[in-house]
Amino acid sequence: MESNNFESKSLKYRGKDEKMTIKMNQNQIIVVLEPSDLQQAMKLQIEQIKDKAANKNYNWEIFDIKQEIGAGTFGQVFASLDQKTGKKYALKFIGYDDESDQDPEFKAAVREIVIMQTLSQTYCQGLLKIYDIYPCIKDDNKYLVIVMELCDCNLMELLKVRIEENKTKWTDEELLYILNQLIEGFVIMKKHNVTHRDIKPQNILYCQADKSYKIADLGGAKFLKPKQAQLNTVRGSPAYWAPEIYFFCDLQKDKEGRFFVGKQHLNYDPYASDVYSIGITFLLMRKLIPRLDRESLKIEVEMLKKLKQPSIFEQILIKMLEYDDTKRISFEDLQQLISSYKDLFKKPNEDVFVNCLKTQQDKKNLSAQDLMMREVKLAEAYEKLNLPEHAKSHYELALKYAIKLSKDNAKADIMNSLGTVNCDLEQYDEAEKNFSESVALYKKLNGDKHSSVADGYNNLGIVKRKKGEFEKAIKYYEQAYQIKEQIFGENNLGGAVILQNIAMAHKKLKNYDQAIKYFKSALQIKKLLCGDRSPILCSTYDNLARVYYEKQQFDMAISFYSITAEIYRKHQQSNQQRLSDTLFEIALCFQKIGRSAETIKAAQESYQLRKQIYGQYAKQTVKSQELLSQSFLEEGKYEEALQHYNQLKQFYLDNLVKCTVDEKFDSMADILKNLGASYMGIQKYDKALEHYKEGIEFLMKRNNNESTRMAKIYYNMGLVYRKIKDFKSAEQYYQTAASQIATSKSASDLITLGDIYNNFGVLFGTQDKFAQAKKYFQMSLEHYQKVLGPNHSICKEVQINIKELEKWLTK
Repeated sequence: MESNNFESKSLKYRGKDEKMTIKMNQNQIIVVLEPSDLQQAMKLQIEQIKDKAANKNYNWEIFDIKQEIGAGTFGQVFASLDQKTGKKYALKFIGYDDESDQDPEFKAAVREIVIMQTLSQTYCQGLLKIYDIYPCIKDDNKYLVIVMELCDCNLMELLKVRIEENKTKWTDEELLYILNQLIEGFVIMKKHNVTHRDIKPQNILYCQADKSYKIADLGGAKFLKPKQAQLNTVRGSPAYWAPEIYFFCDLQKDKEGRFFVGKQHLNYDPYASDVYSIGITFLLMRKLIPRLDRESLKIEVEMLKKLKQPSIFEQILIKMLEYDDTKRISFEDLQQLISSYKDLFKKPNEDVFVNCLKTQQDKKNLSAQDLMMREVKLAEAYEKLNLPEHAKSHYELALKYAIKLSKDNAKADIMNSLGTVNCDLEQYDEAEKNFSESVALYKKLNGDKHSSVADGYNNLGIVKRKKGEFEKAIKYYEQAYQIKEQIFGENNLGGAVILQNIAMAHKKLKNYDQAIKYFKSALQIKKLLCGDRSPILCSTYDNLARVYYEKQQFDMAISFYSITAEIYRKHQQSNQQRLSDTLFEIALCFQKIGRSAETIKAAQESYQLRKQIYGQYAKQTVKSQELLSQSFLEEGKYEEALQHYNQLKQFYLDNLVKCTVDEKFDSMADILKNLGASYMGIQKYDKALEHYKEGIEFLMKRNNNESTRMAKIYYNMGLVYRKIKDFKSAEQYYQTAASQIATSKSASDLITLGDIYNNFGVLFGTQDKFAQAKKYFQMSLEHYQKVLGPNHSICKEVQINIKELEKWLTK
């Protein structure tokens, strides 16, 4: 169907030089407009239609009309199948006769065709494609047929099904992705001097084939003359009109209650009003509501403007819903602004919602068995989307059908799946009940020694482990393993998984030697069955590494993580995410044993991979960058640390990192503390103090003051004042730091108190106040020993200082 081998020509029409280009192929003439006279272009299009009708230049028989899918401004739309190619299309039928060229409605339909042809010359995912136009006779009636791209549903249908499906909202990142795609289309329309004038969710289509959102129904669209900036006529739905139209248009109702426009006294910028209509559409999407009256819209916009820390998407929405059209953001500026946040874009997965729509349409014709299977498939799709609450509702529906059909096999399987979903939802009592019932059914159907029964026991073990009942979990796992061993022998993958689960329960009980024993047994089976370097081994190597990490045997942890990383590198195409996680863990291990150079190398690789996978502002990427920055600081590479910490600071200030308000304050405080430490490293003490004070200000804004973080920042401020020999201020800040955590019993706070008192000792020693210095060194030693024990190197250093001071005091 698609046109090819076009030949471009200039065209003379009725003796006038008409500035337009035509492109021709075997079946049609496509008019590519830069029209100086739209009326002439429309006359040309009408004559071409008549010529085609006279020559019967069309291939109607190749289309199999399937079903009506809607109605545009000027005709019915059907889904169709090209029987030669198997491709699907949308056919729009517009009725006409020999006198239609005098009919205003037909002329308007032709105008829509001309606009669609014009826009089709530029490829854009956000614009609906038009493939062909031809006349036909069907049931003795004449029609003009427009062959268009077939989409699955419109945005209003998606909106309503999301409301029905447990109010599943689009995320801000998903809305940015959709908006970016559509704005690209609107910018192209504006370049061709076309304004839509009827933007609403019903006129935005979703195409499942290429996961795109498309601007549709250009029946109300209008060509503007070059340099024309204002219009005084309106089209579209009043609910989506911009204020400059709604409040200055004589809107009336007829006897049937339908709106019509009375006397018009308008002069407005149509592109600015289109931006407002898009703003309303996306506000509905964000709120997940199908409509807003004017008063509610006003309240919603005011609430948006009052937000203290609006998200990126909320900031864009505010610009689109600006009341004053002269201050409202333009399409071009909107496109530039949105594209600057492309790292935040997330493509929505609409498949499950499109399937829900199809289910609703098919329910009348499907059997109970088919409906049960459909609900199971929908539930599985939701599980893949990591939406367990939605999956649960569909499994529950499927279970009702299974009970109605008396299908015990299906009941057992669905119960088992429900248990898994309830586990994901942390509804462990429900999950335990589901698994127990499924095990009972499996025993009844298959006997006590069946693999399905073993899987059920394994799942019960998982629930018990999740509930913290580790001993009971181990008993269920052992029952599961015995059945698997009896059926499949010692060396089977199912058994290896269960051994790994037993090991994890022992790890939770801190039975580390037992955990290592079971992990190594699982590893041995996996190696035997899958080879030494299979990705299946990685979860076991990771778990072994975590056991050694908890035992603080960091070199052993690094060795196992390194094997995992080596395997992931070999299979990098499908395991980049896991590789980035493993490298992050390796970096943490190196940090624990003070090997800064190795920490930097692993953290840098993890950071680059995560930036590529998740985007710059994702939490995973930010975590890697924070670790990298800290490693630069510890290695004394202060300039590199400053570069990364300043970037992180800006991310949090601009709300690019998705987190709670308190998380933001904590992260900002940590970043500012480390920026201060970096400036200390390059001896810019004023800058260091400036950042420390800013960090304290952020912590003061928290719902609850974070005493540990405050103590560390005050302590660092004391260090700065000691460096610049302002001993009085140093003493004051050390004292403030100590008071923040004086009553704390946590190990990290006791170490921090040890550090503070140790530096008190140094401070007084520097001033030859030896008695006071000794007192604080002794307090420091007392706090260190509580956590580190008397034989730790730090404790021994403090003891040496105390002995030296005693010598001085004796003298």
